[in-house]
Amino acid sequence: MAKRAKRKKSRKGSVIIGAIAVILVLVIIAAVVLYVVKPEIYHKYLGVGEHTWNADGICAVCGLDGNDGTEQGAKDSEFSVHIIDLGKNAGDSIYIRASGNDILIDAGATGASAPLICSYLDKYVTDGKLEYVIATHADSDHISAFTGSSGSGSSRTGVLYNYKVGTLIRFDNITEKKSGNVQKPNTEIGRFFAALDYLESNGTSVYTAGQCYYEQEGAKRQYFLDDGKTLSMNILYNYYYYNVSDDENNHSVVTLFTKTTSNGSFNWLFTGDLEKDGESRLVDYYSDSSNSKSEYDVLPDVDFYKAGHHGSGTSSSEKLLNVIKPEYVGISCCAGAPEYTAVNDNTFPYTAVFGNLLKHTRKIYCTSVAKNLPSLGSDGKFDGRSYDFEPCNGTVITYFNSMRTENGVYENVKVWCTDSQESVIDTDWYKKYRESAV
Repeated sequence: MAKRAKRKKSRKGSVIIGAIAVILVLVIIAAVVLYVVKPEIYHKYLGVGEHTWNADGICAVCGLDGNDGTEQGAKDSEFSVHIIDLGKNAGDSIYIRASGNDILIDAGATGASAPLICSYLDKYVTDGKLEYVIATHADSDHISAFTGSSGSGSSRTGVLYNYKVGTLIRFDNITEKKSGNVQKPNTEIGRFFAALDYLESNGTSVYTAGQCYYEQEGAKRQYFLDDGKTLSMNILYNYYYYNVSDDENNHSVVTLFTKTTSNGSFNWLFTGDLEKDGESRLVDYYSDSSNSKSEYDVLPDVDFYKAGHHGSGTSSSEKLLNVIKPEYVGISCCAGAPEYTAVNDNTFPYTAVFGNLLKHTRKIYCTSVAKNLPSLGSDGKFDGRSYDFEPCNGTVITYFNSMRTENGVYENVKVWCTDSQESVIDTDWYKKYRESAV
């Protein structure tokens, strides 16, 4: 049997391996030298090393603007506000995480939104309890998901049946019909009050906003949310807590959250669907400092303002905005959707509201936006109401931020969104339907 010839090792292969090894060594040496000479390159593009913040919140090493919000920053913050994206319909549902307290303001837009809201809450409410719930007023796009479907027992989908609730603060009044002075029929309102009975039977403290403001029946105007009493939830004055308005929206609970530090105070304002009349009375009341009952019972400059009534022109008046001077604004609605009207300028958010807001800030965020809108006629009206939707900014999250700088502690308020981070005024929708008119 013939012997096989021995293969000769390829000298060419050895040369290639040797060359690769040399190149790798040279790359490593170059990388080390570059890190010594220009560490900011690694810091900026690879996240190597700690940020060194200057007094303006800018990293001295990589130039990162610490004023930009991040997902991790929102998760780590002791105080964050989440304007939940409810999709196609206008409606409010705002989750607030505050030093271990879970808070919910409103639960719209429809009963069918309850599973969506609960799914969002479950990411944060690990103990199954909401320490505070606020129902701003009786409109269905603010309370319907509190009760969800009309089932019973375990089939109840409503938020109030799926969590324990410590304290619930509700609106004082319901608008009456002008004809016959009969309380307007609304099965959802009936379901809501039935849910309150259920909560009270399970130990929940239920108060009206008026009881809170005037500190009656054990209710408080101010609730501190941390042991150091630096973070507070404050029920502000509203003339319509004890006076009935022809407009349901004016009964809205007005809430101010304040974080106080050695560098000053940071404020978040929520006015529900309060209308211009209610806003005017609010401003007039606090313009007289003698009406304020504590340093927190005020209408200050605010870092974040949840635009009233989904960006309707009936709210967010110049009179209010000139006092609160918001830095950031969040709007809970499907921008441009002809849900309530076919008039382009009066679909949420109104053209006029952008005009008011832009005098104070360009940092305006909206949960969703309409797409595939019907044609717009020369009369400024849409031909039909059929449309699709998609996230605009998605869920809008604003949070308190604190970071160590070379000069001490730098603190501010940031915004991070689950979808686009750009202001709504930079979107194609705004440029097509609002920019030329504002």
